[in-house]
Amino acid sequence: MNEHETLDSLNEQLDSNTAQTILLNRRRFLELTTLGMGALGMLSYSNSVLAAEPLTAIISEASSSAENLSKSKVPTIPTRIFSSSNTGDDDTRNELGLQRLSCAGFDIQNPEITRRQYLRFGGTDQQRVSDLQNIATGAIVAPKLLLAARGGYGAIRLLESIDWQSLGRVMKEQGTILAGFSDITAIQCALLAQGYMSSLAAPMLYTEFGKPQPDIVSCQGFVKAITNPHLIIDLPQQNNNLESSTALNGILWGGNLSMVSALAGSVYMPAPKGGIVFLEEVGEQPYQIERMLYSLYLSGAFKNQQAIVLGAFSGVAKDSYDDRYNFDSVIKQLSELTRLPIYTGLPFGHVARKQSFPIGAICHITPTASGITLQFEGYPTINSKLIYPEGLWH
Repeated sequence: MNEHETLDSLNEQLDSNTAQTILLNRRRFLELTTLGMGALGMLSYSNSVLAAEPLTAIISEASSSAENLSKSKVPTIPTRIFSSSNTGDDDTRNELGLQRLSCAGFDIQNPEITRRQYLRFGGTDQQRVSDLQNIATGAIVAPKLLLAARGGYGAIRLLESIDWQSLGRVMKEQGTILAGFSDITAIQCALLAQGYMSSLAAPMLYTEFGKPQPDIVSCQGFVKAITNPHLIIDLPQQNNNLESSTALNGILWGGNLSMVSALAGSVYMPAPKGGIVFLEEVGEQPYQIERMLYSLYLSGAFKNQQAIVLGAFSGVAKDSYDDRYNFDSVIKQLSELTRLPIYTGLPFGHVARKQSFPIGAICHITPTASGITLQFEGYPTINSKLIYPEGLWH
């Protein structure tokens, strides 16, 4: 039944004088027009009853949603969500994220995982371990995309219970992409250190795709990173005195500074010879950032490395003791300690707009007239023809 036939049917049930002014709940109208939850995935809604609108406005919005739905891909990319950290406590965001991913072509095989909760976590430790360990043992077939639900805290509790070597081997065989950031850094570091497998620094289900309005640039960057086997990121020229004019090649590794420093000295800390260290952080004072960097330095994490690349250090507060001691002071100290070239400005971290990129893959750093270029290779990708990118932000 099309929208006009639906309206005619309603008119037959109502007095002609009131048919033009009826207010109809948006959810109910979409159900009547058989657009169902697929179309709802492209609308922002809440658990509460949606505000009533004039029927003509609802028809117009439903028609637009139907047009978007017609462009979406049939979900064919095997995808699983893993919940290693905090629970996503807003069911609406979880559902919206799942629907957007489905619209974009990702076949979510375990949507029920978003309803798990134990204390602050997305399930008990054993449940969260099983998300990855069952793939390592073959109990669950490895998907093409393993997407983190969200960050927060909790991943470090799981590291000793996962067979990272087996997980890395299975992921390589299947070309699996594990994606996330923030607390997921612990998973990504362990996967690289023990399983010798790359992953993707990227937005997550709850924190990006479930937003009322996801950032389009971040979504486009996500698609670009998972479909382009030779991803290129250009960085503008910054901090000339800290940078090198020499081209570099090495495995880029790291992630969130708090998590990387927490792994210092453990078997889960990657140590690729001739590597390039990537770090980002949020909401720390300068002295706290420097203390974590010293933890890495004293543990030997910067030895045999070629460079340090810094992403966003967002929400850095003034030093509570002396505000003359700022983030620039920290970077200068890091340069003097490590004697490594330091590149800043990689658009990734706890910021609204970010560019996804591989962790644990080969990175080529090439100086340019305006800054540097990062080019990546040696990581799994997905056929771009299987993805409808606009589905991620409708």
